[in-house]
Amino acid sequence: MNYYELLDIDRDADAVAIKRAYFAAVKTRSPDSDPEGFKAIRAAYETLRDEKKRGEYDAYFVADDGGEIAADMRDKLLAARAMMRENKFKQAMEFLTGLSGENPDSVEAKRLLAEALWNMKKSGLAEKLCVELLERNPSDCDTLVLRGEIAASRGHTTKADDYFKAALDIDPRRTKSWIAYMRFSLNHYTWQAPEILRRAMEHDPDMFRDDYVLYLAGESPFVALRDLGLYDGDNKECEEFLPFLDKFAEFFIGDKAPSKDTYERIMKLLPGLVKKAVFASFVERIMPTLENSRHQEPDDKDEFKCMRVSLALNDLRADKRVHEVLVDLTECFLSGEDEKDEKDRLSMECYIVSHLSELRPAIKALKNDHPDYFKLNQAFYFDALNDKKTEYLEDKYAAIYKKHFKPAIRLKGYMEGEEDDDFDDFDDGTPFVRESPKIGRNVPCPCGSGKKYKKCCGK
Repeated sequence: MNYYELLDIDRDADAVAIKRAYFAAVKTRSPDSDPEGFKAIRAAYETLRDEKKRGEYDAYFVADDGGEIAADMRDKLLAARAMMRENKFKQAMEFLTGLSGENPDSVEAKRLLAEALWNMKKSGLAEKLCVELLERNPSDCDTLVLRGEIAASRGHTTKADDYFKAALDIDPRRTKSWIAYMRFSLNHYTWQAPEILRRAMEHDPDMFRDDYVLYLAGESPFVALRDLGLYDGDNKECEEFLPFLDKFAEFFIGDKAPSKDTYERIMKLLPGLVKKAVFASFVERIMPTLENSRHQEPDDKDEFKCMRVSLALNDLRADKRVHEVLVDLTECFLSGEDEKDEKDRLSMECYIVSHLSELRPAIKALKNDHPDYFKLNQAFYFDALNDKKTEYLEDKYAAIYKKHFKPAIRLKGYMEGEEDDDFDDFDDGTPFVRESPKIGRNVPCPCGSGKKYKKCCGK
């Protein structure tokens, strides 16, 4: 009895009908009264509710001649596929060898056998089987894709590319072929991944719904620009990636249980995206899903806070009159001040004071067109705009720089690239205090090696 018969539904049943049938079946086959029956209907439900699993399952209903495959043969093929899904490749190989012998005309049995052999690193035998199958049917897309994967694993990437393209030429709307080609490209021809995405989406915008992380074009949507040395492309270049990101967002938000790998990939990507105004709507769209993810790490909350701040600063970054150091200083205030932020703030203020004549127009632009950000540090900015306070600020921040950064370097000399090399003569009168107790040469080494300090780290 197949899964559709088990749930008493038609082969074209939608998700609502499948769910309704499952709950109806549970009433007669509960875990307590019929544990084996419950396991069977649960397996049917888990398979048919998932589009990818359902498509794979449905493939076993169609024979090579287009008719309905025999129930017994279908069950055996499904059993072999289950073994391979559990990485029991040797068991699957032995099982499929016997099945292929009993059914020499079964293309699917031989193709699965070739796949099992390939996973067992017997790529030569797997390739031989693929050649036999393609001699019988040169338009067999599944075998062409498998042959491409085998060729790629053997380092024959040009041949592999040809096999994938041949499969797509035969059936350009076949999701399985596009996904396999995309994965191959990301491993071997990263630069062409965006173009593959575009071509696939011309046939079906939802082509990668079963593996929607591929809409990110690998680790970054900037992959093509990066390889061309144009990573910091302008908004027009970046806009080309928006259709991919929009599709990713659609499926990511709709996924009730996104994988940890998907979460980690987008988290790696966001720091670069968030600083581009063109991607702001995409980031804002997926942020709530990320912030509620079960895969969230403790440090991610701080990362989300920084991203929210970066989003708020997009309009400031877009204003080319406002110098980058003023943007960074504003970000420092918006992020909240801890000890590190305080030191960063002082460092940036030191830089501004040493470039007052150059940066005053940028500060005026901040005051006139971004008053909310100006108010965050208005006392300092008012002083910086006042010509009469130039000498006062230089003296004040020379002292600050001397105290917090490199004490023996004069502020003006530092900013002009002139350093005082006479560090040995510097003495600010502060007595030296050892940060930790002195370690005796004969005591056990703190590194935990069990050796004496003098025989280990104290050599």
